[in-house]
Amino acid sequence: MKRNLRSMFLILLSLLCIGGVFAQATALLTIEASEGPAQVILNGKLLGIANPKFAARVAPGTYDLLVRKTGLPEFRQRITIPASGLTVKAQLGAAQVVPAPQPVKQLFTLSITANAPNAQVSVNGASMGNAPVNVSVEAGTYRVQISAPGYEPYDANVSVTNNTSLAATLKQQSGKITISANVIGAEVYLNNVKAGNTPFTTDLPFGSYNLKITAPGYQDYAAGIVVSGPQNIVANLVPLMATVRLNISDKFFGKQHKNPLGLIEFYVDNIKQKDLTVSVAPGTHNFRLEFGVIALETALVVEAGKTYTLEPNFVLTVK
Repeated sequence: MKRNLRSMFLILLSLLCIGGVFAQATALLTIEASEGPAQVILNGKLLGIANPKFAARVAPGTYDLLVRKTGLPEFRQRITIPASGLTVKAQLGAAQVVPAPQPVKQLFTLSITANAPNAQVSVNGASMGNAPVNVSVEAGTYRVQISAPGYEPYDANVSVTNNTSLAATLKQQSGKITISANVIGAEVYLNNVKAGNTPFTTDLPFGSYNLKITAPGYQDYAAGIVVSGPQNIVANLVPLMATVRLNISDKFFGKQHKNPLGLIEFYVDNIKQKDLTVSVAPGTHNFRLEFGVIALETALVVEAGKTYTLEPNFVLTVK
């Protein structure tokens, strides 16, 4: 009997010692929920209800903590509980960080026109089509480039702080034209407008022109020219001629000659002529008529564009 009581005493003592060891192997976990009641779940198992506070003793270690309340975002956190215990403040339905609203950037209209037809417009390297164009832009500086056939490229930086208009003036491409002639001081006309006198130099926009050069005593020089670069034009003006006509009446020959004109020899500057009407350059010339043993001769100063008539009457007379 005494032996049995002694055995039971030893068993109870052992249980008390073991219980003390287990009691020392736990730590206090305290959960403070922002709103209750909320479930406290540790490693997937319901530990209790925080309303709004909950405390329980658990073995020290690392756990996955979940605190949740219907209708609110859950609180999740991986926690490590030391032997000294741990308090966790679980914020349920915490306000999410909302980015500050960005101010709406104001847009302005950049209106671009050009004086050249078929002018291609680009803004900051992006093609905008043919002028005129309207472009919506923010405030800032923009590079505007414009190109058109026959015109120099246009390139400018435009500052935009409000609705802005740009009227681009493109310069026509031009070529240097030099015009000379065999007559100094001859008048030069371009498209029927007097441009100067030879020798003449100017820059002309690319394109087609009607060129005319005039000088007293010379035939007009006329030509169409196309300017696509530098050109050197040399015009040769042809002198205007004077007309001299030999007029012989029937009285000069007499009735005995059936074909008197066939007996006439007409010389100009000692050169025999085939016809009795000749064209000669302005200046002094010698005219001689031979008819059988008769020779009549005279010198005459003629002017360009005029007509002279020579009539023999035993001497040559001029009319």
